[in-house]
Amino acid sequence: MTSADGEIALVTGAGGAIGTEICRALRAAGARIALADVDEASLEWTTAELGPGDDLASFAADLADDRQTAELPGRVREHFGGLDILVNNAGVREVLPLLDLTPEQWRRTLDIDLVASFTLARAAIPGMIAQGGGKIVNIASMAGLAAFRDRAAYSSAKAGLIMLTKVIAVECGDQGIRCNAVAPGVVETPMTSSFFHSAGMTASIRANTPMRRWCCPAEIAEPVVFLCGPQARFVNGTVIPVDGGWTAGYYGAELSPRPKEA
Repeated sequence: MTSADGEIALVTGAGGAIGTEICRALRAAGARIALADVDEASLEWTTAELGPGDDLASFAADLADDRQTAELPGRVREHFGGLDILVNNAGVREVLPLLDLTPEQWRRTLDIDLVASFTLARAAIPGMIAQGGGKIVNIASMAGLAAFRDRAAYSSAKAGLIMLTKVIAVECGDQGIRCNAVAPGVVETPMTSSFFHSAGMTASIRANTPMRRWCCPAEIAEPVVFLCGPQARFVNGTVIPVDGGWTAGYYGAELSPRPKEA
């Protein structure tokens, strides 16, 4: 028996690089996977990448829409007959100085990166309690543990997601719900591709990471599977940084260093 044998997992942002690897890893652990994303083309690509099987189902949903978000766990239950695992992975990021960030950009980032995770958890937890328990894993960020220049909305949303993780654990732990978070460091994905087009940026990442490299998406998926499995049955309300040690020694380094004035 594998660690998630027969369980049903909903993974948001499943069409992205990290989401795809989370789906792949949970499926390998025995779970049936509900893939959710706003981008139907990405969903189709991920489903094809994972390969055929009636243990996969795709759900298009815009997590900026409260109604679509709240209905998503029910759609998964209707299709698979239950929901055991919720992975809140979907996210967006604005890279702008604080004073250039508009209220609309701020709200959209918080709506997708934080509010949607609350809405999904609120919709999923009652059913989980009724069936005897469930697991929630929130994909946060090292930017929720330490402030980075030009990421006011993203860092604020991810810090809020970390606290939401703890609140769910405290309020629902006695009803069989375990809620934890994974906080990735720099992961090479399409969303971070600009980092790797600059020799100065890659040098900065290596300089600030004790392991002297960045992360790959599969290295985020593995802790997610651990947190959903029996080996983590007494792990609740915690945050696992997967950042190569960056935040262990963070002293104000920048992901987006500004040119020094002459």
